[in-house]
Amino acid sequence: MILNTLSLIIIVTLVLLYFIRPKKYNKEKEGEWVGENKQGETRVLRGYTGIDKLVDSTPQGNETIADLVNGFNKKDKKQFIGYRELKNKVVAKTIIEKCNGKEIRKEIYQYEMSPYVWYSSKEFYHLICRISNGLRVKGFKKGDKIGMFCETRFEWMAMALACARQGITLVTVYATLGEESVRVALEETKCVGLIVSEETGIKMRKIELNKEIKIISIDGHFEGEYTTFKELSESKEDEETIPSVAPNDLAFIMYTSGTTKEPKGVLVEQKQILLLAQAFNICLDLKDEVFVAYLPLAHIFELCLEFCILSFFGSIGYANARTLMSVGCTNCKSDLCELEPTLVIGVPTVFNRIRKAILESVSRAPTLKQSLFFGCMKLKNLLYVSYQLRTPLLFEPIVKFVDSLIFNPLKVSLFGRNLKTIIIGGSALPVELQTFLTITCAKTNILQGFGMTELCGASSCMVPGDSTQATIGLLFPHYELKLRDVPELNYLTTDNPPRGELMLRGAPVSKGYFNRPEESKSTFTEDGWVCTGDIAKITEDHHICIIDRKKNIVKQPCGEYISLELIESKYLTSKVVDTICVFADAFHDFTIALVLPNKNIIAEMTQKPFEEACKDKEIIGAVRKIMAENEIGLSQREVVKRIALISEEWNSENGMLTAALKLKRPAIAQRYQTIIDQLYSMN
Repeated sequence: MILNTLSLIIIVTLVLLYFIRPKKYNKEKEGEWVGENKQGETRVLRGYTGIDKLVDSTPQGNETIADLVNGFNKKDKKQFIGYRELKNKVVAKTIIEKCNGKEIRKEIYQYEMSPYVWYSSKEFYHLICRISNGLRVKGFKKGDKIGMFCETRFEWMAMALACARQGITLVTVYATLGEESVRVALEETKCVGLIVSEETGIKMRKIELNKEIKIISIDGHFEGEYTTFKELSESKEDEETIPSVAPNDLAFIMYTSGTTKEPKGVLVEQKQILLLAQAFNICLDLKDEVFVAYLPLAHIFELCLEFCILSFFGSIGYANARTLMSVGCTNCKSDLCELEPTLVIGVPTVFNRIRKAILESVSRAPTLKQSLFFGCMKLKNLLYVSYQLRTPLLFEPIVKFVDSLIFNPLKVSLFGRNLKTIIIGGSALPVELQTFLTITCAKTNILQGFGMTELCGASSCMVPGDSTQATIGLLFPHYELKLRDVPELNYLTTDNPPRGELMLRGAPVSKGYFNRPEESKSTFTEDGWVCTGDIAKITEDHHICIIDRKKNIVKQPCGEYISLELIESKYLTSKVVDTICVFADAFHDFTIALVLPNKNIIAEMTQKPFEEACKDKEIIGAVRKIMAENEIGLSQREVVKRIALISEEWNSENGMLTAALKLKRPAIAQRYQTIIDQLYSMN
């Protein structure tokens, strides 16, 4: 009798432990549909706390960046802005690369860095005040435009804040953009100044600058006359000379790295960049964060997050891509391990490299360790991921054990001890990568968000505890959303779930592109909506899923766009190509193509029948070699890496071309999906 009672108690306890699970995230954050349906459109979706009225508040009531800077002096945050100094660099190895038949010697360096050096919030405030006055003394005034052509570092942000405080507009250009793009940005905006580093200053030698442009060198190295950052930072503070700035004053003109012939400058006002800081805080509750800054500050993703951290007095530690991980360091910790951040952001490519590095390391381990690692991955996937991150209390000790045995030490070795949140944006997060990070980064929220420069930052993000996959999360309360039909691609708002072009509206939305009225009209509607060009669907719980692009422009995992039509136009000039359809997606760093080869050229190569020749590996290789002759002007991401030869003719009758003889890409993809999958999966 006692044994039966004891057995019953044990069974009941185990059943209870199985059904006791952590709470799901707050359902209120999913928002609500409001308003009425319009023909060809959904109702309007509004986010958490913005259902009755879109949120237009900013942190601490700061209406301008100048207000934000003044707030730095009201609280003495000891570790506010940090950076590392270079102590030494050594040649780690030398490699020989061949380019156009010539051997090029390339040295790979490792760097010895100091521990982080910190400014307190008050010290940083006074630094900005001195730089701000230094700019005035050098002749810069409210309404002027200064170009920023520099990699991410604390001086970038200090200069940006000082400019905004003086009412000067900062024109941001990616440090990796070509010289022509920089010239266009400077000339179009009529910049009177340009901020460069030693590295970007070298690139400027190829550009004939307007002689009236005043150069500010961060590192104190530039050919010709220039002012140094050090000189500005040693100026006197003079509060009486600070002009008044308004919330709608232009803070940034951010040049995108799109695929048009010339980049476009997006207008960002002082208040708009602060609105998104409030949105992140409402949805993600980011407080007392330690943030590692390494992505380009000319990218709205990085800029938006840094303003969020500054607004809530977190800590920003500036890092370098070369020393972010331990592979680039000698006699010191990596930036990540030295800083031990709580919050890390990045594009999928960065985390995919980390994933590959982990798997390569595991593959070199003894068989027993490999079995242990992959066994623990399968176990945690079963007991944690498959339970939507809400492991039953019954299995929790097992999950904690595998975390403490394998995954927590792994996370600490890569990111330090304090990591709580990873936010991934800039491109789609592959499901397999999301699952890998969820398993291996113990007790860390893996979140995906969505934003555009035209939105002045992010418009949505997953929230902590969100287990959904292949979504960009929930709508921020500063925006409202709707979908509209794209019948030519067969995406309709009457579908279940509704599908269509993603449209967004709210206070943070940019007023348009600088001096590009026609392009502004095509992206921004008169009633304030941004036409994103992305095809989305909305799930029952109001998660947003990007499923396609309206135009034939694809964002790759690195966050860069490529134009499929531009690539096709290059290869169509090849003698061996009759028709070509290029494919790329958000999950692969390379492009593939289906090629209809010229029958006469193929006949010269082989006596085999055309259909049989199109399957011959040697013929495919020969065609690819001829196509390579037409790759001048294409970047490495744009060059087609793998091809399949198609013997079937494409025309309007079989549905592969339109009546105007344009490619029907969705139809081609559907017919040849098996071949496309094979090309992506080839070793």
